[in-house]
Amino acid sequence: MKLTTTLLLSSSILLVNCSVEKVEKAQKSENAQVEARPFVVLCFDVEDYTSPESVGMDDIPKWLAETMTERGATGSFFVIGEKARALEARGRRDVIEAMARHDVGSHTSLGSIHPTVTEILEHASFEAGVETMLENEGAGFDDLERIFGQRPAALARHGGSYGPQLVAALSRMGAAYVYSPVSLPGHNAVWFAGALNFHGEGDFGFFDDAYHDDALFEPMLAALDEKIPAGTRGLDVVAFFANHPSKVRSIEFWDFNYYKGANPGPEDWKTPELRPLETMETARKNFGRLVEYLQGRDDIELTTYRDMVERFGYQAETIGTARLAEIAQKVLEEGEVVIAPDYSPAETFAALAAALAAYGTDGQVPEEMECRRPFGPLQRPPREPGVAEVTGDQALALAQQAHDVVTNENHLPFAVQVDGAEVGTGSLLALFSAVYADVLEGRLAETYAVPPFAPHPTENEDAIVEEVRGCKDWPVHREDLDMSDLVEMTRLQMWTLKPARAR
Repeated sequence: MKLTTTLLLSSSILLVNCSVEKVEKAQKSENAQVEARPFVVLCFDVEDYTSPESVGMDDIPKWLAETMTERGATGSFFVIGEKARALEARGRRDVIEAMARHDVGSHTSLGSIHPTVTEILEHASFEAGVETMLENEGAGFDDLERIFGQRPAALARHGGSYGPQLVAALSRMGAAYVYSPVSLPGHNAVWFAGALNFHGEGDFGFFDDAYHDDALFEPMLAALDEKIPAGTRGLDVVAFFANHPSKVRSIEFWDFNYYKGANPGPEDWKTPELRPLETMETARKNFGRLVEYLQGRDDIELTTYRDMVERFGYQAETIGTARLAEIAQKVLEEGEVVIAPDYSPAETFAALAAALAAYGTDGQVPEEMECRRPFGPLQRPPREPGVAEVTGDQALALAQQAHDVVTNENHLPFAVQVDGAEVGTGSLLALFSAVYADVLEGRLAETYAVPPFAPHPTENEDAIVEEVRGCKDWPVHREDLDMSDLVEMTRLQMWTLKPARAR
């Protein structure tokens, strides 16, 4: 009896201990998620191909790279293709090899030469713009790979160089877009237009004009003690802009040569006003101090965008009935286009259309759907549908039409027709959500309401649109640049928007 009691008591203690241990592990895991360190990428935009070799601009990215290598740190160098080609032509293998020890990405192929990326895409259609970007920026990627020995994992926006067509082209090139105007609250890493996008934070870095002078550098470095904790809290990836290497030496930007649409040839390039060469020793020392400071912080993790592409590059390949039904229910409850944690509205739309098309064919809903990733509609869907209701059979026919467009054209339809009337993408999403909920229960209603619905998602729309419009204000651009088509195309591609998750 005593032995039995002892064993029972021991077992009880063991169970209590196991339970306590499980609770402690769960709490630790929860705390780890809450206290997860944001990823911070030290970024450099390597640009100046207009200043003569004699002024020493090429040496700056070299010693920046060497300084990081010496300290066991790393970062991402975004190099304009024209700058890389200039380094190659000048025989600066020493500069190339120093930077190649770190992550090297593209900063567009031709930089500030007109027409810029945005000027090319200003009034281009989605498909034509994608093809042009594949040709232009693909050539830049090829040159960077040949020169630096690594294929760029990302292209970073140069000034106001943006267009949804560029992002879509990068998706086909297997590359990410950095300093993107697109983000979601709490998520600087998102999927948009088929590519990983990393939003750039403007509050960190920009020491360009301070490295050369201790009196300027000291207060900026000290301010990071408060700026970094406050500015990174709750974010996944943060860009810390280390500098434009040329701006460490020059007082003005090199591409003033191209301001307001000017397009001078090499014979007309002017060299920007420069700081004394001897101040570069101070600049190098202070850059080293910045690197050591960032390395010494235990609340951030220094990394590269190449690593971020690896970590955030996962996407779900399928979507099951339960998850799809959950998102469809949320669409109906909230009355808007829903951006789910793992599925963009375009992926939800495609899955619903495919599931209902299958149901219309064989009377069954697939338990799991392949996750298709179409682009958004290519023109604005009507908010008001042309009909107030449709029959159950008409709803299934609409789903089949939508599925055919997605399958054959790889974008969402802006509308499909029933009895000669147009039903826009948003209204279709709401309709399909309602029908899907019914067919999961093994029934199809006689009629379904077709509600007016937003033509695209609106989460964070104002902030995104404001930043896209701001691309016009890049001083390199023509003063009459029209951003209206690119703003509208951005809104339509918000159907492809969703948070990216780290593995």
